Amino acid sequence: MNIRSLLWIGVLGVLVVVGFLFSRPQGGTPDIPDDPRAHEALELVRSHPARNDPTLEDAINRYVEELRAQGTSLHRGEWQVGKERDGVYAVRILVREKGFNEWIEREFAWRVTLKDKTVRVISLAAIHFMPFHELPPLPHQDQISGTLMESPLETQPG
Repeated sequence: MNIRSLLWIGVLGVLVVVGFLFSRPQGGTPDIPDDPRAHEALELVRSHPARNDPTLEDAINRYVEELRAQGTSLHRGEWQVGKERDGVYAVRILVREKGFNEWIEREFAWRVTLKDKTVRVISLAAIHFMPFHELPPLPHQDQISGTLMESPLETQPG
């Protein structure tokens, strides 16, 4: 084989790989298992009331729009649903934004229990969208609150 035929084989190989990469679906549809209960879990999260918006989906859309308005490069992923156990699903969406030196990935994730139709936050980023009354308690919150409420006279010896 001469150089010219090796070059053509290389170019053909690159074209096949590029064609394969561009022929794959690029998104647009959520990554949800073929399970009607997974779709129900996704809808519970999307329509759940947010802290400053009508729904969690509206809150995420507003967050993405604000980043774009600031000129921040970003990639918004698709909704993903995973089954944790019977009747319990994890629902998440990723937003990657260009930081100063590297990309920052924020995972907004919730756990949905279909039996009682509850939506619980399970990621730090998603806490900012949840209503205050639905946030989990802080660790050792009872000890912290008790210490802050004591009067200075009670803590002085004597």
